Amino acid sequence: MDNALTESGTAVPATRQRRSQARANRSRIIEAAITAFAVDPDASMDDVAKAAGVVRRTVYAHFESRDALINGIVDEASADLVAALSRAGEPPENPELATAVLALLAWPVGDRFRVLLSFARKELGEQRILDLMEPARALSIRVVEQGQREGIFSTYLPAETLVAMTESVTITLFDQANSGVITDSGESFAIVCLVLVGISPDRSAEIVADAWKWIRKSVPPVVPGD
Repeated sequence: MDNALTESGTAVPATRQRRSQARANRSRIIEAAITAFAVDPDASMDDVAKAAGVVRRTVYAHFESRDALINGIVDEASADLVAALSRAGEPPENPELATAVLALLAWPVGDRFRVLLSFARKELGEQRILDLMEPARALSIRVVEQGQREGIFSTYLPAETLVAMTESVTITLFDQANSGVITDSGESFAIVCLVLVGISPDRSAEIVADAWKWIRKSVPPVVPGD
């Protein structure tokens, strides 16, 4: 079996090297598609290939169609959301603080993909975009239910409904961010999440400030390449 050598001189099986190259190509194509579709929602597979610096055949080897590529971007966003929430481990025990922490951790993922989500929603449908939020849904419902049991959050609607409302508002906020109306780092999103469960805007702003302190103290920073 043919082997390749690492910089240290260690032999690497050719099969592993090919898999690593395939993963790198896929990531490059995803990043190129994000850029290309953000500039032109009607960008073709040829446009994506040029942006990625690969031949069209390489793009089709990973994504058989433009729809498959768009779905791949949505899947990438969902995987990034899982990774972002996993970095925090268990959220704070206080449901107010936990709600703000989850919102602040999730926002950068949506912010990175927000232009794509805007046009992908039109091509794939609203439900497909809501599906990518699934990793955060069960955890968010659990936190809201806890807050309701403890008398901290309002019980005017079931937890599942409040979380569904938050998801719908999320898409609206992404649209507002696309328009340049919202330019913060997730603070507006976190405040909205708290207001929906019955916390006043002023109190919500205080909680969000505390959430940032918790994140800086408890969440490991993202290491490039991880």
